[in-house]
Amino acid sequence: MNAPRLAHFFAFLFLAGCTSLSPLHQNTDVNPQNSVRPGSGYQLAFIEFGEQGSYQDTSQLQNALDLIKRTSNPLVITYVHGWQNDAGSADVDRFSSLLTRLGGAPLIRDHDINIIGVYLGWRGRMSTVPVIKDLSFYNRKAAAERIASNLDCFDAIAAISETARKYHEAGSQYTILLGHSFGGLIVERAVAHAINAEMHGQADPSRSLPADLILTVNPASDSILTRQMIAALYSRRTENSRPFLVSITSSSDEATGLAFEVGTSLAATTKVFNNVTAPGPSNRVESERRFYTSTPGHNELLINHATEKLPQTIASKGLPALEMNLSHNLSADVFTLDGPNHTLELWKIKQVGDVDVPYWDVKVDPSIIKNHGDLWNERAEAMMAAIFRMTNPMLNRAAKPRANLQKPPDLKRLKYRQH
Repeated sequence: MNAPRLAHFFAFLFLAGCTSLSPLHQNTDVNPQNSVRPGSGYQLAFIEFGEQGSYQDTSQLQNALDLIKRTSNPLVITYVHGWQNDAGSADVDRFSSLLTRLGGAPLIRDHDINIIGVYLGWRGRMSTVPVIKDLSFYNRKAAAERIASNLDCFDAIAAISETARKYHEAGSQYTILLGHSFGGLIVERAVAHAINAEMHGQADPSRSLPADLILTVNPASDSILTRQMIAALYSRRTENSRPFLVSITSSSDEATGLAFEVGTSLAATTKVFNNVTAPGPSNRVESERRFYTSTPGHNELLINHATEKLPQTIASKGLPALEMNLSHNLSADVFTLDGPNHTLELWKIKQVGDVDVPYWDVKVDPSIIKNHGDLWNERAEAMMAAIFRMTNPMLNRAAKPRANLQKPPDLKRLKYRQH
């Protein structure tokens, strides 16, 4: 096949397998609530964004906010998916399964908590053709970066938390923002400016963050922003406070480890990098290239927590690990995973290194999350439920206080001189 014909062939495959540019849950005059659907123990709302990060149907946002307003005691989990997914992929069902599990947990039922999921959809899957879709990594990464840098996605995230806080009393609502893969990139970049606004006294600390807990799983982003955020928190002496941002990455995730490093190393050949300091008392100097070519969970200069299996087990007493992690006031950093013969394994998220900030960058054992897309297995979901408890003072009486981000920065902690 000659070159022109080969080009036409690939163009045909691409166009034939292209995913829709239209919203998949569009509201209509006939069905104005099409973007909201009930589930078993939860309700789910969809908000979809186009290629430039613009709302595809603003009535989707209004439906989601109305749902939050009228639902008593809401636990709102906003989820931003990653590469190879959209608002119509199997990822929706996997997210819905987690909502069902949470809705059925004894603690949730006993406290009359109502689960609301908000699925923020974007075109993470550009084509269904096997070869073409695998080549879409950088195209979809660029799309995720556009969505994160433009307004509408953060507007939706902020409006969701604002509505929960405005229409429900403190203690009767809780918001979680969850992002996976490129969705983790979107989440981290979308919230960075809100965190910075609080640091500089431009926002009410009780309302500034776009969620009570921000959680990213295997985020597919470089670690430049992560280094800057951890450094800013470290300079404000935020030790001994509970985390508000937790990033968890499997140590065996080759997509954000090996593949990301290879791809970004090629792109780095055309860029210039300064020397910067890694957060911590050592003031270690590194080229910023190291942060550009690594994701947060694969950068040993930034990882400040790791999962560790403890030698003992406990009896399950009829509760799976996920429900146990929510319902029992375990030691603040200890959680359970399902083990053999009706036992529960004990694990902990331990601090590693000497940088104690409320941004946890956690290296996760591959027996919990085995690869890039493995966030919906039983063990991973149980760990996420434990993080919900650890960071929620309503569920964990031993939770540490919230960090005061408005302390003046101690820039000596970030001391660096160019040599």
